[in-house]
Amino acid sequence: MRLEQLAWAAKEVQMIGKILQTEPLVGKQATKDEVLTRISSVALVHIAAHGKMETGEIALAPNTTRSCVNPAREDYLLTMKDVLKAQIRARLVVLSCCHSARGEVKSEGVVGIARAFLGAGARSVLVSLWVIDDEATMEFMKVFYQNLVHGRSASDSLNKAMKSMRESDRFNAVKYWAPFVLIGDDVTLEFEGIQ
Repeated sequence: MRLEQLAWAAKEVQMIGKILQTEPLVGKQATKDEVLTRISSVALVHIAAHGKMETGEIALAPNTTRSCVNPAREDYLLTMKDVLKAQIRARLVVLSCCHSARGEVKSEGVVGIARAFLGAGARSVLVSLWVIDDEATMEFMKVFYQNLVHGRSASDSLNKAMKSMRESDRFNAVKYWAPFVLIGDDVTLEFEGIQ
């Protein structure tokens, strides 16, 4: 299966990297293996990629361990099982991916990628309920992270980002700001040396 590149996803993570003063994994660097290697050692995880409609599982750059034209699903798809195996210490995981809140509805709730992150140790996960617009999401995340680095909680930062989008001329439609929900604790992060 060949997925189209998300035109604004690279710009989104680069913009967040500037706000947080860190170097993000972008494009072919963001392989499944590299993401899984780094994910257990950070306080904040942000992934901007395609999400699988049924489960919210995430399409990353394929691992380069095999030299084949069409990579197998296990080479690029970040699954619930992969996440549950990782030892995640992140206080906040942001899944800037379509359908990242999706999953199978069971008696204990929705079982999908967001729940896998919580089960693996994340304190809070920001997810999307449906398909998100690539460019609008970059604008949304810009406001979200600007508020987050200024000491606001994840829920307050989410609220400010939603309000900003509602008040914008270009992205005020519900489809641009309403799909985002915060699951888990309302965390506040400390960013040393960032103003």
